[in-house]
Amino acid sequence: MQKDMFHQTTIINIFLVVSLAALLYSNSAADVIAKPGCLAKCGDLTVPYPFGIGLGTNCSVGPWFDINCNTTFNPPKAFIATESLEIIDISNGTLRIKNAVAAQCFSQTGNITRENPVAIDFTGTPYSFADSNKFTVVGCDDLAVIVGSSGRNFTSGCLSLCSESEDLIDGFCTGIGCCQTPIPKGLKDFSSALGSLNNHTEVWSFDRCGYAFLGDQDIFKFRTSDFSDENFQNRTIENVPIVIDWAIGNQSCSEAKKSADYACLENSICVDYDVLGGYRCNCSRGYEGNPYLSLGCTDIDECKNNPYPCAENGICNNSPGSFSCSCKHGYSGDGKKDGRGCTAENSQFPVIKFSIGFSTVFLSIIIAMTCLYFSIQRRKLSQIEQFINEVVILTQVKNLQLLDKIVCMLI
Repeated sequence: MQKDMFHQTTIINIFLVVSLAALLYSNSAADVIAKPGCLAKCGDLTVPYPFGIGLGTNCSVGPWFDINCNTTFNPPKAFIATESLEIIDISNGTLRIKNAVAAQCFSQTGNITRENPVAIDFTGTPYSFADSNKFTVVGCDDLAVIVGSSGRNFTSGCLSLCSESEDLIDGFCTGIGCCQTPIPKGLKDFSSALGSLNNHTEVWSFDRCGYAFLGDQDIFKFRTSDFSDENFQNRTIENVPIVIDWAIGNQSCSEAKKSADYACLENSICVDYDVLGGYRCNCSRGYEGNPYLSLGCTDIDECKNNPYPCAENGICNNSPGSFSCSCKHGYSGDGKKDGRGCTAENSQFPVIKFSIGFSTVFLSIIIAMTCLYFSIQRRKLSQIEQFINEVVILTQVKNLQLLDKIVCMLI
């Protein structure tokens, strides 16, 4: 009995130690994400500093970065400061908010049965609409206009038409049942409204509503079934977010570095937001984490990455912000994948021996050719000397004969 109680006590103690370790690890991870003493999650949303959970809690870099975590929802939902704009994701440089879709629906006789325009205004805030959004109109008898005046003066529109449902093509948003137009980077406000050419009277049998919205161009994919989907508006609101750019302050990096509230900390770099002013921070190369927190950017151990950063038979040596490669014993090379790699020493091509042997043979050939050349030249010189001697002798003989003739004539 005592033995069983001992085992139970031991198991309980182990469980408590593991649970405590997990709790400590969780708190440590939260400290890296959020400001010390502040919450890191609102429901399913992770909230990294410079954002902070709670209005006026000093958990963010400024009031517009406060996150209103509404716990009346299950799970809780996060909203931008005092606005009613729900946040679904926060990353370095962008956040994504739940969409707002303008709609206009008609009866068979052309009377408007439902209508709602849409407008969002970020004037005076650190937010603007990213140019990765597109203004989209869905419908077969619809036109919509988008107008913005803050950050950028922008006016544009889209016309979407079709005569019958067979004209529609999945994935194509080129004006037949679906139309898209880009927006400029830095736009801080927009309003949109829908209109119709014939109040859907000619297409009402398969298309009773028109829709217009701004949303992430990589998320929305047009489908012909959108026309028969009575839940299209709500589905788009839930599934197609609006991408929002954000920046710290309105100073450039060079200006901000001189101020006491410069936000980029250890092992980080400053990046100018070149449209409306302000800046953002990124961890330096070889580091990861939160650049806005002290010791938030930690070294990446590239040696533990998959795929392995060094060549086969190479040894990875991690260092702060970087790494180096070398070769195992018995191998030589630089250990790099994009370099000479690592080659077994007993299977290496004998470069030095080959070079010495090749040089020796080459030098021997040069010497032999030189000797042959001079030998030939000496032979030619000997032949020339012999020829000259023969000419001289012949000349002397001829001169003696001539002299004899002259003497005989004188006698």
